[in-house]
Amino acid sequence: MASSLILGLIVGIPYYGIPFFYDYFEAAYGWSRAAMMLGLPVGTFVTLVAGPWLVPRVPPKWGIVCGAPVCAAAMAGFGVMGGGLVGYYAVWVLYMAGWTFAGPLAHQILLSEVFGLRRGRAFAVAFFGISALGAVSVALLARPLTGALGFRGALMAMGAVMLLAVPVALFGLPDIRVQAAEAGDGEPAFRWDRPFWLLLLGSTISIAGIGGVSQHLKLIFREAGFSEQARLDAVFGWTLMAMLTADAAGRFLFAWGAERFPKRQVITVAFALMAGSMPLLLWLDRPVVPYVFGFLFGLGISSDSLMVPLLATDFYGGKSLGRVMGVIVPVNTVGQTWFPSLLSVLWAATGSYTMPLAFTFVCVLAGRLALAMLPAAARR
Repeated sequence: MASSLILGLIVGIPYYGIPFFYDYFEAAYGWSRAAMMLGLPVGTFVTLVAGPWLVPRVPPKWGIVCGAPVCAAAMAGFGVMGGGLVGYYAVWVLYMAGWTFAGPLAHQILLSEVFGLRRGRAFAVAFFGISALGAVSVALLARPLTGALGFRGALMAMGAVMLLAVPVALFGLPDIRVQAAEAGDGEPAFRWDRPFWLLLLGSTISIAGIGGVSQHLKLIFREAGFSEQARLDAVFGWTLMAMLTADAAGRFLFAWGAERFPKRQVITVAFALMAGSMPLLLWLDRPVVPYVFGFLFGLGISSDSLMVPLLATDFYGGKSLGRVMGVIVPVNTVGQTWFPSLLSVLWAATGSYTMPLAFTFVCVLAGRLALAMLPAAARR
C-alpha cells in the first residue's frame, strides 16, 4: 500500500494533473503547442541514462526517499517559473530526475523482490495509486485549487501535497538490497534476445499511443467545441476521473486474469478496449460520449504497467527484472513523452486532431502485433 500511495503522489498527480494547465500556459505565456509539449520529452532525454545504469544499483527505498521531494519541488516549480521556455524545460528536467529514482522502475524492482507468485496482484495494488490519485488530480485538486488560488497557486499547493510521499517511503517501505541473478541460481539470466526486443518494441509503441491521448486530451476537448473555460475544465476533469477510476478497477481485473489465463490473451482484451474507444474521440460533442470514452479507454490502459513486468519476469526471472526493466522503462518513457510532441507537430501541419488520432490508432495496433509475436515461453 505504501508503494501505491507514493506512486499516486509523485506520478499520478503530476502526469495527469499538469495537462490540465496546458491551456492556461498557452494563454499566459503565448507558447506554441509544439513548444509546450516538448517539455516532458526534453526532461526524459536529459535523464535517460540514469535509469538503466543507476537505479538498479541504488536500494529502492532510498532512491524513492531522495527522488520524491525532487518531484514535489518540480511541481511547485511550474507555479513559480516565469514565461521563458528554458525555465519550463529545466523544471521538467528536475521532475524527471526525481521520477527516475522514485518512479515505477524502483517500485517494480522492490515489489518483484518482496513478492513471488503474487507479483501480479502486488503490481496491481501499487499502480492502483497512479490511477486513483490521478483520477482526483483534476476534479478534486487542480480545478478547485485553480479557482481559489489561480493556476500558479494551484501548482504550488499540489507540490506541497506530493511531499507526503517522503514520510510514507521512510516508514512504509522495506529496506532491501536486490541481488543480481547469477548463473546456476535457478533463474534465467537477462539476454538481448527476440522476446526482449518484442517486449521493448510492443510496450513502447503502445504506451506512446496512451501518452499521446492522455497529454492532448484537454486540447482535443477544446477543439471538439468545449470553448468555454469553466465547461472545458469540468468536462475534462470528470472524464479524466471516469477514465482513471476504470483504470484502477481494471488493474485488479487484469491482474486476476493474468494469473488464470495466457497473458497474451489478457493483453488482447486490453488493447481491444483501448482501440475500440478511440473512434469516440471524433464525437465528443455528443452527450455522455466523453464519459463513455473515458471509461472504455481507462479499462484498456489498465494493463499498461502491469503486463510488461509480468511478461519480463516470465522470461528472465525476478532477479533480472531490475536490469530488464531498467532498459524497457526508460525507452517506454521516451515513447510516452516524445509521442505527444509528435502529435502536436501533426496537429500544426493538418489543423485538426483527426490525422494525429488516426496515427495514434495505428500505433496502438502495431504495439499489440509486436506483443502477439512473443513466443509461447511467456506463458510458462
